[in-house]
Amino acid sequence: MEHRTLLSPSDRRNTGVKIFMVLAVTVMVICAAVMVVPFLWMVATSLAPAQALFSWPPKWFYGTLDFSSYKIAWLHVPFATYIFNSVIYCTGVVAGQLVLSSLAAYAFAKLRPPLGKFLLILFLSTLMIPAESLLIPLYLVMKEFPAASLPHTNLISTYWGLILPTVVSAFNILIMKSFFERLPDDLIDAARLDGCSEWMIFRRIVLPVSAPIFTVLGIFSFITTWNSFFWPLIVLNDPKLYTLMLGVNKMVEAGEPWNVVMAVVTLTTLPTIFIYLAFHKYIVRGVVFTGMQG
Repeated sequence: MEHRTLLSPSDRRNTGVKIFMVLAVTVMVICAAVMVVPFLWMVATSLAPAQALFSWPPKWFYGTLDFSSYKIAWLHVPFATYIFNSVIYCTGVVAGQLVLSSLAAYAFAKLRPPLGKFLLILFLSTLMIPAESLLIPLYLVMKEFPAASLPHTNLISTYWGLILPTVVSAFNILIMKSFFERLPDDLIDAARLDGCSEWMIFRRIVLPVSAPIFTVLGIFSFITTWNSFFWPLIVLNDPKLYTLMLGVNKMVEAGEPWNVVMAVVTLTTLPTIFIYLAFHKYIVRGVVFTGMQG
């Protein structure tokens, strides 16, 4: 099996290429250190005694590892409630985005509906609208949501109000449409000749080969939603519904010790790290499939 690389063996022996590679690796190491150092400082602060946090000069290690901040974060802060709310939030958003975006993308790519190009441009134009400018309209819609049976349903401080505004992603539709367009039309046409409905084609042919793109977009959606702060801050007034990011902000406002705050932030960061480590191969495959296929 032939493996293609950016540089040929002769290029790698070139002195200029070697110098460039050394400089490139050096820059990547520096960038990695800039991104990793704040995380390491966060962990070090969470393990430091509260009375030593404001000592000068600051230290990475204070001679002992104090895990009491994690115990306080778990027992005295409603951490389990924050986790439960964040899981509900992320599950609803990721499931909604994958289902709705895949159906819309398949329709644009293979069904080619009337005014399809206009509708696609309309969807993509929403990517140019700053999210901050939509907060007030979205809040007003959630406050008097036009449900079918209840003309004015207040969804403020509910899971529905938290999830519904983010279940459609124009970016995901664009990426999935690009992926579906690369699927052979002959395969889909053959299935239609065999009497398969569009739903059967989508479920039995398109979905099985779309696992990489579903995985990478699902992970990206999960991480974005897990770290979301601004919309939960706007729509949630009930502390029992606070997500992790909103809970951390309220801890800071309440004057909790910084080692406890950093312990909560560390625990909040771990799920995204574990997910990336577990699925990084699928992320690479998804990026390759969406950006490198011709």
